Amino acid sequence: MALPIPLNGFVMQLRPSELESVAAGLGAHGLVSVLGEALHRLPTNDRAPLWELCVRHYGRRKPLEHAAGEIGMDVIHARKLLEAFSHARAEAEAHE
Repeated sequence: MALPIPLNGFVMQLRPSELESVAAGLGAHGLVSVLGEALHRLPTNDRAPLWELCVRHYGRRKPLEHAAGEIGMDVIHARKLLEAFSHARAEAEAHE
């Protein structure tokens, strides 16, 4: 079952296979629900581009520069998004 993530009047559906591959890439097996919670903690406009970056970088294990370039994102912005996601994930894990 897909995990719904709200996006300014729309809903992004995170597929279980994507969640599992990103969790595996992060070394966070079993913490799939935390990933969704972490996305909820981020600004709405950052959620979709961050998730695309995570799927490519963590899920498909592409270098950050390559993953960011595939979606038209500069590396500096990509690093900032991943840092924000890391903090949000830590907060979500603390409340688990």
